[in-house]
Amino acid sequence: MKGVAMKEVVVIVFDKKEGNLEELMRRAGKELLRTVGRSASLEVCLVGDLFMKKNVLAFPAPKRFPRPDKPGRFLGEVYLNPSYILREGGDIFAMFVHGFLHLLGYDHKVKDDRIKMEARERKLLARLKIKYPSL
Repeated sequence: MKGVAMKEVVVIVFDKKEGNLEELMRRAGKELLRTVGRSASLEVCLVGDLFMKKNVLAFPAPKRFPRPDKPGRFLGEVYLNPSYILREGGDIFAMFVHGFLHLLGYDHKVKDDRIKMEARERKLLARLKIKYPSL
């Protein structure tokens, strides 16, 4: 598939009670890739408390990470725990955008980087027109 713009988002549901978010997360991921102009793929894993007691973790793929099952660039994986996020009063899509930006190389270890990342998060979140149902 040389020359084809790939914007693949694979959503893996580890906690079946989060299955109703699968298609919404796929659409959100494709919209994020389109918005930042990336021809790439990424994986989103929806997990529960038994797997992770955090809101979001992101694992960027190393440069030129071989993925023979996917043509083009693989950005990495974002793990989300929707139940934890909602219990803490957070926004699932805001956490997804946060993890997505980590895949793109953004960080928040120093104040200037945090300010840039937060500004980019706000812009991307405003572009997402996807609303999630009450869980």
